[in-house]
Amino acid sequence: MTRTVGKLALLALVASLFGGSMSQAALIPTATLVKDPNAGVNFSAPDAALPSPWVSWKLSIVATAGEIVQAAQVNMTGVFHQRWTDADADEVPEPTPNSAAASGLTNGDTHLLAPTGSLFGSGPAEDNTMAGSPLASTPTAFYGTGTFLQGAWSVLVPSSTTNLAYIVIKRGSVPNMNIDVRVANPTGQIIGTFTTSDFIGQIPEPTTVTLAGLGLIGMLGLARRRS
Repeated sequence: MTRTVGKLALLALVASLFGGSMSQAALIPTATLVKDPNAGVNFSAPDAALPSPWVSWKLSIVATAGEIVQAAQVNMTGVFHQRWTDADADEVPEPTPNSAAASGLTNGDTHLLAPTGSLFGSGPAEDNTMAGSPLASTPTAFYGTGTFLQGAWSVLVPSSTTNLAYIVIKRGSVPNMNIDVRVANPTGQIIGTFTTSDFIGQIPEPTTVTLAGLGLIGMLGLARRRS
């Protein structure tokens, strides 16, 4: 009975994300570049051949003042690289919207990062158009691009860093993404809401990088003329 009550309590926390009270805590959204074939950091098998301009990012929330994140909700839209599987060999592709495996942070599949055993109040869910990937599908791997990733779950063992999602996107596609994240504490109070702009500022686009480089070159040229 205790385990059942515990599950119900955790699911109630997830439900609070859809309309609880709000108190912004000292939480920092982070976007960490993981794989970039253009820089020689390739994806892992079975997606090792996934070429540039595809790159992958890990999205997380970091607590900086002792906050406890007990539940998380993620809603994302955009163009995401996907790889569905056929583990039961019935020739029907099965979605892979969540992964807690270590390989889930190195491959070419977009998914949520809810830990093993997490209780989902919504999702996890994603789609796969089965088109748009440079990789050819096989009898056990179905490649394509998806348009959304969604889920709301309880965090069984809270820590200072809450991993949310691992996304595989094309460089230059960030402006077309939409990200909506909410996190709640053990009392069900929403302690953080984050949108696309909170994460995008940490994901440089090619144009930005190019302009920054040209600016540095110009500054060097000016310094040389003055000397």
